[in-house]
Amino acid sequence: MKNITKYTLLLHRYLGFALSLLFVIWFLSGFAMMYAKYPTMRQNERLQNLPVVDLSHANLSLKEALTKASIMDTLRAVRLGMLLDRPVYRITTIQNKNLAIYADNGELLTPTDTTLAQKLAVAFLKNRYQPKNLETLTEIDQWMAGARSIGYQPPVHRFKMNDPAETYLYVSTQTGEVVQMVNAKQRFLAWLGPIPHWIYPTVLLRNRPLWNDIIVWTSSLGTLMCIAGIAMGLLRYKKKNKDSLAFSPYKKKWFRWHHYTGFVFGIFAFTWVFSGLLSMTPWDWAPFTRLNPDENKQWTGGVFKPDLFTLPPSKASEIFKNNLALKEIHYTQLQGKPYYQAYQDEQHTQLLRADNSSDNAFELFPYKPFIQTVKALNPAANMSEAVVLSDYDDYYYSKNKDKRLPVLRVKMDTPEKTWYYVDLKTGQVVLKHEKKSRLERWLYHGLHSLDFTFIFYKRPLWDIIVIILMLGGLGASSTGLVLTWKWLRRKVKNKKPVLKRKVAAEDRLKDGVQ
Repeated sequence: MKNITKYTLLLHRYLGFALSLLFVIWFLSGFAMMYAKYPTMRQNERLQNLPVVDLSHANLSLKEALTKASIMDTLRAVRLGMLLDRPVYRITTIQNKNLAIYADNGELLTPTDTTLAQKLAVAFLKNRYQPKNLETLTEIDQWMAGARSIGYQPPVHRFKMNDPAETYLYVSTQTGEVVQMVNAKQRFLAWLGPIPHWIYPTVLLRNRPLWNDIIVWTSSLGTLMCIAGIAMGLLRYKKKNKDSLAFSPYKKKWFRWHHYTGFVFGIFAFTWVFSGLLSMTPWDWAPFTRLNPDENKQWTGGVFKPDLFTLPPSKASEIFKNNLALKEIHYTQLQGKPYYQAYQDEQHTQLLRADNSSDNAFELFPYKPFIQTVKALNPAANMSEAVVLSDYDDYYYSKNKDKRLPVLRVKMDTPEKTWYYVDLKTGQVVLKHEKKSRLERWLYHGLHSLDFTFIFYKRPLWDIIVIILMLGGLGASSTGLVLTWKWLRRKVKNKKPVLKRKVAAEDRLKDGVQ
C-alpha cells in the first residue's frame, strides 16, 4: 500500500509539473469559450450577405453546362447562384474539386485574378468598403480552420478591408465566392478562447495528424494526473478537529490550498479533461453521426444524375420568388428524384420538383415516405418509434436554437439501437445516433459543456454553475502551477552551489592546484 501511495503521489506530482500551466490556460480560455466561438463563416451568414439572384439569363440546364465545360466527373454537390451579375453553377466533385461554370454560356471559370476577386469582395460588403491590403495564400492561415467547407481550399485571395470592423475577406480562386469573413473582434476573442483552448496555432492547423496526437496525448496524461490527484486527495484527508472544516495535513499554504481546491473540484477537472479527450474520438471508439456511404447511396437513389434536372432554372426562380428573396438554389436528389432547394437564409427555404412534374413549391416534405425509406435502410429490424419533433430533444439540439425544425425522428430496433433524424425542410438525414454515439454525447458534450436540458436553456443559471466550476478548476490548476514554480526555483537554487564548487575545482586545476 505504501508503494502504491508513493507512486500515485509521484505520478500526480510530475504530471502536474508538466501540465499545470496547460491546465491554467485551458481553464482561462474556457471562460472565453463560453461566449466566443472559433470564427468560421456559417452558411446563414454567407446567404445574408449575398444579393437576390437574377436567373433570367441562366439559359443552360446543369447537364448542358457540364457538357459545354467538358466536365465528366461525378458530382457531390451543386449550387446555382450569382457571380457579380452572371448566373453560375458551383459544383463539388467526388474528388473534392471545386469548380464554377457560368450558367449563361457554359464557360468554365478560370482561377480568379486579383481584379475580379477585389470586385467580389467589395460586392460582398454591399459596395460600402474597399480593400486596403491583398495577399494570395497558397496554404491555410490562422482563420482557415474550416478548410473542408465548399470552395475553402487554398489558393485564396485574402483582403483586409477598410471598414471599421477591420474585416478579413477570403475569396476562393476556384469558385469565385467569399468563403470566410472574420473581423478584428472575432480574431481577438479567438486568441482568448478557441486558439489556446484547442492548442490551435497555424503551424498545427497545417499538420492535422500532429495536432490530433498532441491533443490526445496531453488530455490522456491530464486524465491520469487528475485520477492520481483525486486518489491522493482522499489519502491525505485527515480531520483532527471535528468542529473545524480543515482536513488537510499540509502546513504550507500553497500545498494546503491545492489540497482543498483539488479535493472539492478534482472530480470536475477530471470529467472536464476526460470529456475533452473524448471530443477527439480517440481510437475510433464511437461511430460517425452521419449516414454511411451505402446508406447515403440508398437515400439519394444512387450517384447524382444531372440529366434529371430538366425544369429550367429561370422558371424555377420565378416560382420561388413569389415567396422568397431568393439567394441560392441547391440541387438535391432524394430516392432518385430531383429537387431544387431554394434558400433565402437557413430558416426560409422552399422546395420544387426539378423534373417538370409539378409547378408548386412547398416548404416541407411529407414525413411518411421517409419512414418507409428509413425502414428500407434496416430491412431486418423493426421500427420502435416515428415522431415529428417540433422542439429539440437531448440529441438534436442547439445552444442558440438555430437548428431547423421540424425533424422526423425514427428509432429502429437494430442491435445498435439506431436513431435517424430527418430535416423535413431539406429531406436530409442530419443526425444518426447509435448506442455508442449517444453515450459519447453525454460523456463529451454533457460533461464538457454541461448541456443538460434541465439547465442548458436556463440562463443565467447555466452560466453561474459553469463559472463556479471553472473557477474551482482554475484554483486547483493555479495552486499546482505555483507549486511547480517553487519546485523549479528550489531545484535551480540547489544546483548553484554545486556549479560554483565545480567551477572552483576547474580553476584550481588550471592553476595547478589540487
